[in-house]
Amino acid sequence: MSLEEISTAAGFVKYARSFGITMSIAVFIITLVQAIVPVIPFVLICSSAGILFGFGKGIAIIWAASLTGASIAFFLSRVLGYKWSLSKDEGKVLVYLKKMNGPEGFMVVLTLRLLPYFPAPLINITAGISQMRFSTFFSASAIGKLPFIIGYTYVGNNLIIGKNYFAMLLMFVALLVIPYIIMIILKKRHREN
Repeated sequence: MSLEEISTAAGFVKYARSFGITMSIAVFIITLVQAIVPVIPFVLICSSAGILFGFGKGIAIIWAASLTGASIAFFLSRVLGYKWSLSKDEGKVLVYLKKMNGPEGFMVVLTLRLLPYFPAPLINITAGISQMRFSTFFSASAIGKLPFIIGYTYVGNNLIIGKNYFAMLLMFVALLVIPYIIMIILKKRHREN
């Protein structure tokens, strides 16, 4: 199948099912690669996982794969990108990257992960180039990715099982609104501290 054919929910589901008993491994690898090089929309993979595996297993596979891919991108950036950024010696870039240490780095990654359309690879690369600890990056990413994975997997699962379109619409609206509310609360608390 071509990339164009698998860039729809029906096409992706058909493609994934063609792997038979190794379908979950194939979806894991596709999601992992998507976290590094986003060729297929993440929302499509999540909702397809809900269709293919159901709610719980779909969340587990997508969450684990996207965190694995993000971690690989982080370490590739750490190895290749930090030396490059030092060679550029651009004051603003280095000052910003140094701010990504400790609690500030956690807040930056968490906030960006909660924004629905911020490019995930950019977060992975920037965090890797910075001096942020991997544990900070991983924990912020794990928390920040979860709401969307849950929401989109729920939508995909509901398309097949529940067909409760009103609940799906509410979930979709919540996925757009709740991250902004969380981001505002987190920023307010951060300023107070």
